[in-house]
Amino acid sequence: MDNTFEDIKDMLKANYPLLYLTTSEYGRVMQKLRRIAFELDYSFYSWDNVDGLQTHLKTQNNRLEKVERHKAYGETKGYQELLEFIKRDAESTDNKTKEIYIVEDFHKYFRDDKVIVYLRKLSSILKAYDKHLILLSPFLKLPDELEKYLTIVNVPLPDKDDLKTRLSTIISNENVNPDLENFLIDSALGMTDMEADLAFRLAKEKVGLNSKEAARIIANEKEQIIKKSGILDYYQVNEELEKSVGGLNNLKNWLKQRSKAFERKAKNFGLKEPKGILLLGVPGCGKSLTAKCVATEWKQPLLRLDIGKVFQAEVGSSENNIRLAIATAEAVAPCVLWIDEIEKGLSVGGGEKDGGTNSRVFSTILTWMQEKTKPVFVVATANNISDLPPELLRKGRFDEIFFVDLPSKEERKNILKIHLDKNGQSNITDFDNLADKTKHFNGAEIEEVVKEAMFLSYIDNPENHQISIIHLEKAIEQIVPLAQTMKKKIDGLREWASTRARLASAEKNNEKFEVAESDSENLIIQTKREKEEDIF
Repeated sequence: MDNTFEDIKDMLKANYPLLYLTTSEYGRVMQKLRRIAFELDYSFYSWDNVDGLQTHLKTQNNRLEKVERHKAYGETKGYQELLEFIKRDAESTDNKTKEIYIVEDFHKYFRDDKVIVYLRKLSSILKAYDKHLILLSPFLKLPDELEKYLTIVNVPLPDKDDLKTRLSTIISNENVNPDLENFLIDSALGMTDMEADLAFRLAKEKVGLNSKEAARIIANEKEQIIKKSGILDYYQVNEELEKSVGGLNNLKNWLKQRSKAFERKAKNFGLKEPKGILLLGVPGCGKSLTAKCVATEWKQPLLRLDIGKVFQAEVGSSENNIRLAIATAEAVAPCVLWIDEIEKGLSVGGGEKDGGTNSRVFSTILTWMQEKTKPVFVVATANNISDLPPELLRKGRFDEIFFVDLPSKEERKNILKIHLDKNGQSNITDFDNLADKTKHFNGAEIEEVVKEAMFLSYIDNPENHQISIIHLEKAIEQIVPLAQTMKKKIDGLREWASTRARLASAEKNNEKFEVAESDSENLIIQTKREKEEDIF
């Protein structure tokens, strides 16, 4: 955060006339800009459409003394009156004072052509007299005519130092353990200054800030705040990698090794935090479950980006939504950002129908993935290789691309045992025959086998809480695996991944799809539309 305002300070010294700051924290930004203005001996003014133009006066120690309405030259509540006043004031021959004008929500008035002309004229006038106009807006909405005249600055959410300052004002005389204090600050990362202030006060009121329970209260408040954005979802997960995911040993080992990069010694060694992975493969084989388990394994929060929620009808909203989502993820970092079925949200087609919005959103994501410096680990999942743009697959965006195939026989045994254990079924010990009967089943279908077997067992004898192999075999017979009707697609996936991706499993699944002659006439025939909308 300090770097951002140091940059603004340098811009003021270099006589940048027009700045556009994207932020929703007007109060915090106003305080920091006012402090800069007083340090550099500028007169400081602020404007909104309720109070009009106001003068901020300082004491001798550069602290704010009071704010008073600016009554010179009549009323300035209207935006046109404000621009006329600034222009007249800047051109006044007897006014040599250095000045900064902070204007809130001025993007609403860009629809007026006269405003655009005014700002272009002011860019020359203000530069000549060391005066500056700073526009504050919660999102970027800039007319093409002004792109060359304004300098855009994205103000990040509060960092640890900002939150520590805020927390210190609330702690007051209470003695808080330093380690716990750092934990409270980490719990509040991703909040605005006001949101963090309220969360700290709520925790203090409920349990006191010297309690570990305070961090949980703050984290719960952050969960609600992130959900309110409507773009990112905050997941509370407790899925363990070994106990929840069957097979995929190569992927598991890779994740366990990369978790070392977050240790303090690793930074001294020079290790870089991993950027992310792309999980490509057959639906129902554990890609999404793995994403949830990564967060638990690394003890990091899990955020899910819903690409569909990013796109909105209002011009500029989609691009601002993705920037807000990225800023929130970076503020919460270190964290895991899960993008499920990324190929469905990011089309590789032209932008004729949406005015190029899809392309701009996709470009923003790609650039961020390539250049990001904050430890946000991206886990993207995909089913359809034909919809994946080549830009997404090149090295630098992801650390590794893993192919998640149908589980092998040993992996099916492992998956069966996991789901039986989860449901309290411990009497099944021989899995060989069951693994053979579930050939070509994916993980989700094996889970359904166990659920169906429990229903069958309950119907037979509600008093016996343990299912038998017979119930499992009956359940297997009732399920037609997805792979049976998608043979060609899965063969194509395997062929593509053989030279372009790393196997998530320790061993390659060499089980072939064989269709008996007696069954050849019973194959499911797809309609043209079903073929076009194939989920792969």
